[in-house]
Amino acid sequence: MAVLEVRNLSIRFGGLIAVNDVDLDVEEHRITGLIGPNGAGKTTVFNLITGVYRPTAGTISYRGRSLVGLKPYQIANLGVVRTFQNIRLFKNLTVYENVRTAAHAKARYSLLDGFAHTPKYMEHEEAIDMETRKLLKMLDLDTRSDEVASSLPYGLQRRLEIARALALGPDLLLLDEPAAGMNPQECKDLIAFIREVRGMFNLTVFLIEHHMDVIMDICDKIYVLNFGQLLAQGGPTEIQNDPRVIEAYLGEEQRDVED
Repeated sequence: MAVLEVRNLSIRFGGLIAVNDVDLDVEEHRITGLIGPNGAGKTTVFNLITGVYRPTAGTISYRGRSLVGLKPYQIANLGVVRTFQNIRLFKNLTVYENVRTAAHAKARYSLLDGFAHTPKYMEHEEAIDMETRKLLKMLDLDTRSDEVASSLPYGLQRRLEIARALALGPDLLLLDEPAAGMNPQECKDLIAFIREVRGMFNLTVFLIEHHMDVIMDICDKIYVLNFGQLLAQGGPTEIQNDPRVIEAYLGEEQRDVED
């Protein structure tokens, strides 16, 4: 069953068609990948799904509800949460503070409760603290809770960014190049971590990635974009052996050599 359905999705920026008539389905509890050469439109698709951009044409439905026209925070409140290619942690806050800040989005007390420190406020703040510490422990970040985020090794910053996203209580987690900048061992650790998180939190995962070993190892289904259009879709073996996909990537590499 698809939790996310995208049909005929397109967006123009002036005369540039960045995404053109794209269809895709993200099935529940699966890990779905979106790949393609640089400039193919992958992050633009994520931005359309999460409300950063509004499509020129097409539909985006999450569990039967249209996401088109909703603001990013409204989409996040529905359970669709993302990370970004460039890590966007609160770098001067601690690990604990980063996750707690996200967990506050689920607080259910009024501004007056906050000013007056009412019993309702105290109850919710205690619950948020407990939830934050539990999440950090589950993700093996509890021993780093008092460290400033910017002081963490790169791989742990990525893990913290995912932890912060999980604090929002997502049902569908979108990861934009989570392995960017990682060495081979960090990539292996990330694969294990995403699988663990998917099972632990009963998530559906949709990710963009340039590391083919990560994509081929972790994804149940893969979509390939090229110049904003859907080029291919299928399982890892199908995608690896698709001549159109091979040509798209070899073509990109050839252009890089010539440049």
